[in-house]
Formats: sequence, C-alpha cells, structure tokens
Amino acid sequence: MVGTGHAGVVTISIDLELEIDHYTSRRQGELDRVRDRLCELLQAYRIPATWAVADPARSAASDPILASGMGHEIAVLGDRTWIGPGAGRTRLSRELARRFDGARRVGIAATTLVLRGCDCLPEVDLLLAHAVTAVRAGTEAASPRSHPPVAAPLRYGIWQAPPARLVPSLKSWWNPSRWIGRRELRSAIATGALLHFQIDAPQLIESCDLGLRGVEELAAALSQHPDQQRLRLATLGTLAAEHLRQRSATSARSILRPAA
Repeated sequence: MVGTGHAGVVTISIDLELEIDHYTSRRQGELDRVRDRLCELLQAYRIPATWAVADPARSAASDPILASGMGHEIAVLGDRTWIGPGAGRTRLSRELARRFDGARRVGIAATTLVLRGCDCLPEVDLLLAHAVTAVRAGTEAASPRSHPPVAAPLRYGIWQAPPARLVPSLKSWWNPSRWIGRRELRSAIATGALLHFQIDAPQLIESCDLGLRGVEELAAALSQHPDQQRLRLATLGTLAAEHLRQRSATSARSILRPAA
C-alpha cells in the first residue's frame, strides 16, 4: 500500500534541467558531469529515481539513465513558460503532446509531470488526455521537526506526490544520513509513511563536491539502514500506478458488495 502498511517508502526525484536564462554550453557540460556522478551513486547504492527532463525524446540524458538497469523513471519537467497562469489551454495541450507523446514514440514510458517554478497544477483533463498519472509539485524545507507529508490523489485518477525535502537544502547544509536516520526515516519505517526527496541537479553545480557528498550520505543512509527490510525504494511513477490500482480494486469491491 502506498504510504501505509508495514513498509516505509522513500522516493527520490531529480530535476535535471538548467533554467533557460542560466543556460550556457559550459554549464550544460557541468550538469552532464553531475548527472553522470548521480547515476554512479544511485547505481552503487541500488536506488531507483525519477529523473525530470524538459523533453525526454530529445534529452541526451534519457538513454544513459535508462540503460543503467536501475529501474529509473524519466519524467517531463514542466516550467512556468508553458504551465501556469497565462500559458493557456492550447499551448499546454500542444506541449503535453510534444513531450509525453513524443517520449512514447521513442519507447520512453513517461507518465509523470514534475513542476518547477510554478505552484498551480495545469488543467487536469488535459493531463488525463495524455496519460499522465502522477504530478510532483513543490518542495518544502528540510526540517527535522516536521512530520512526513501524506500524498493525496488528484481528481480524475491522477496521483499527486507529497511535498519533497530538497537536497541540498536551500537554507543550510545538513547531514542527511544523521537526520533521516534519527528522525524521519525511523518514523517512516515505523508508521509505513512515504518520504520524498528532491535533488536539484543544477544546484549541485554550485555546491561542487559538498552537495554530492550530501547526496551520497543520503543514498548510503537509505541503502544501509539497520531496518532495511522494512524500507522500500520506488519511483513516483511506480507509486502512482500502485495507488491507482488500489483505488480501482476498492471501487470494484464496493460495486460488487451486496446491498445490506
């Protein structure tokens, strides 16, 4: 069961695009190196993740990520230029078709939309028309005192991921392995909660080795936790599919239940 039951669940999503106004060929090369290092870390610790790129069919990152054999997911990264106030339904529909349908034409099963720089969710009926099953919205501060957020379904059978803890933190550098081991991870395992971490790959360019060390500490804490058998790692797309299957099964049982 997603977010409940006997196992705690951890999901990691990675934003893997430069902002348009920050793009240079030099920075793109640096981002490619960060991507390669993240792939190596996740493979070393056997952790699948959801990687968000602007256009999966055209991204040079899609093939090496999927070829790693880790069960990674490629998602579409949507920004305020085509999602949010002022974009309009016509442009939104066109961009969804180009990015999601284009991905499927080249064999990439993209079903997750990741939002960056916009808090409002796009027209849900248009998402459904392009077989989007999961949406990841904003992040929240990495506070050790906050309780793990609970994911809630959207309308029309589209699942919304819970707010993510940003890695590295925008406010301060913290030690993920100590923090989640002491509080959040232990609580998730005990209660069957869902923890969501977001890695901002462009920000790792600025933080250099310090940020990557923080990501490695997080990966090590997840893969080497003493209660590992009660911890499950999954992508956003996998969790959405499970959630929707559970809801369908519940609805079917309700229909078949004889009237009192």
